[in-house]
Amino acid sequence: MTSKTTDPSDILANALSRYRDGLDPALIELPEQAVFPGLIPAQPTTARKARCTGTLLGRPAPCFVKRGHAVRYRLKDVLDWLAAGDAYGSTAEANVAGRALV
Repeated sequence: MTSKTTDPSDILANALSRYRDGLDPALIELPEQAVFPGLIPAQPTTARKARCTGTLLGRPAPCFVKRGHAVRYRLKDVLDWLAAGDAYGSTAEANVAGRALV
């Protein structure tokens, strides 16, 4: 008999292992506690607010799924959200890009 793990880091490690083994990331759903701050550097309270406002860390929030009262995030949506983020080579480059948005 297998025991169900509830530790968010174990859940995340298991999901990433299944992803590396070839499972489609659109089929892997993670609980909020495994995504925040495990994959996305924000607290779960920030994630809850983002679901209401539609904005997380200054850009559109990742999609989520409701399963009854539980909030889940598909690994594909989280990876896409992370990949769509701006990447910079230096803080100077980030500051220039930030000024261009104003």
